[in-house]
Amino acid sequence: MFKCRPTLTAAALAVLASLAGATPALCGQKAGKAQTQGADESLVWPAPPAPARIKWVAEYRNEFDVKAKKRRSFLDRLAGKNEDVIRLRRPISVAVDEKGTIFVGDFGQGIVALDPNGRRMWRFSSVSGTALSTPVGLAADSKFVYATDTTTNTLTVFDKEGHRLTGLGPADGLKRPVGVAVDEAHDLVLLVNGGDHTVLLYNRALKLQKKIGARGSLPGQFNFPTYATFLSGGGFAVTDTGNFRVQIFDANGKYVRAFGKAGDQSGNFSRPKGIAQDPDGSLYVVDAVFSNFQIFRLDGQLLTFVGRGGASKGMFQIPSGLAIGKDGAIYVADEMNGRIQRFQYLSLPATQAPAAAGAAH
Repeated sequence: MFKCRPTLTAAALAVLASLAGATPALCGQKAGKAQTQGADESLVWPAPPAPARIKWVAEYRNEFDVKAKKRRSFLDRLAGKNEDVIRLRRPISVAVDEKGTIFVGDFGQGIVALDPNGRRMWRFSSVSGTALSTPVGLAADSKFVYATDTTTNTLTVFDKEGHRLTGLGPADGLKRPVGVAVDEAHDLVLLVNGGDHTVLLYNRALKLQKKIGARGSLPGQFNFPTYATFLSGGGFAVTDTGNFRVQIFDANGKYVRAFGKAGDQSGNFSRPKGIAQDPDGSLYVVDAVFSNFQIFRLDGQLLTFVGRGGASKGMFQIPSGLAIGKDGAIYVADEMNGRIQRFQYLSLPATQAPAAAGAAH
């Protein structure tokens, strides 16, 4: 289990020093006035006096957290009629679209959508009648929401309001599908077929383009993979959970490199799950056992981590899914705390940006 100040390698400390101008403490602390104007009470990582790179922003549990408008009429309220407040129960996956709408896979409840800008929250099941049992994976593009269900072995495509459009199932070879990612610009959908230890590449019409991997521990093989993300420089990264590592592939599905191993030190993994890339190219990997997410360069160099076990702001209890918006907003599915936590990535100077996707290793 991670401690507040985990052991870091000399190389990792050097990278952190280059990022912050000094070796930072890694546990989140309240920012002082000298660090972020008007944000005295913000929880940030690394801790002061190092320049903040991640800031805690908000949590979403129910309609009140998005300031949703009441649905009851004045007469209903006068008569004391109860209103069914939509709330998250056990969020296990999360996605965000370019407009900032958040889609949450909630265990036993299906998909719940939150629109903080429009002050609205709704259940997909109330629109389509389709309630997914175990929506472990979610992805969203400009038109569609893609959701896996490990109980029914399906991938379902919805419109943004929650109407079911199409999907795949066991007859299409799906076996415990978990993570899903979409690259709209290249017309690609990536599905982690966990029970088959493979990654499947489709076009957005769900026509299979390529099948990658097999069970094993060699490069390009998987042992119960869970989540994946497309990379801005081309290619994709897969959380190879049973092998305690992240594997990176190029745009053609060819193995490039891997990093990580089983262990209880920073940079190691115990139960790696959700994965996403921030606007400057770093990879964020959730670890359900460590109750945090770690941040790496694409070459596998650890930069820092955020979180620990608990129920307060910036703490987690069995986190799983993770998504990052184009604006650097970070969303983490904090399952046993019944919430989505939102953080904000504070951009690095160009001279300190992480290694490019195609960099040799």
